[in-house]
Amino acid sequence: MGLSTRSGTIRKVAAAVALIGMVAGGIGVGAFLVIGGGDRQQQEAAVTTTRAVPTPKVPTARDFTVGVVVSDQNCDPAGQCVYTYTIEPKYIGMHPLPPNEIRVSYQVLGGQEPQDGTFTVHDDQARFFKDVTVNGPPGAALTATVVDVVEVPVQGPAVSPAPPPAQP
Repeated sequence: MGLSTRSGTIRKVAAAVALIGMVAGGIGVGAFLVIGGGDRQQQEAAVTTTRAVPTPKVPTARDFTVGVVVSDQNCDPAGQCVYTYTIEPKYIGMHPLPPNEIRVSYQVLGGQEPQDGTFTVHDDQARFFKDVTVNGPPGAALTATVVDVVEVPVQGPAVSPAPPPAQP
C-alpha cells in the first residue's frame, strides 16, 4: 500500500502546484490589464487621431435608403385606394457628403403605377414633400427604391473671397 499512498501524495502536490500557478497567472494577467491597459488606450487614441479623414464625394444610389410611411388610406367600394405617404430618407454611406447640394431620385412601388420622386440633401439636411398621394389596390405595401444621385450645380455667380485689407 506504500506505492498507492506515494502516488496519491504526488498527485496532490502536483495539483497544488498547478492551482498556485493558475492563480499567480490570473493575478499577473489582471495586473497587466489594469496597469498596462492605460498605455494601450493612449496608443489607440494616438492612432485614431492620425488616421486620414475620408474626403467628401458624391454618393451613389446604394448610399441611400428610403422608407415609406403611410399616414392615411382612403378606399372606395370599387376597390381603388388612395394612400397618403411621406418618405424617410437615410444616408448610409461611409464618406462625408459633398459641400454642394445633391438630388436623389427615387421610385415608389406598390401603387397602381410606379411613382417617381426626388429629394435634395445639403449640409446633412434632406428636403422632401410630405403627405404625397398615390393610387393603389387595397392592402398595398408601398416601398421606395433609389434610382439616381446627382450633384446639383451651383446657381448664380461664383462667390470670391473678400480682398485683404490695404496695408497702411
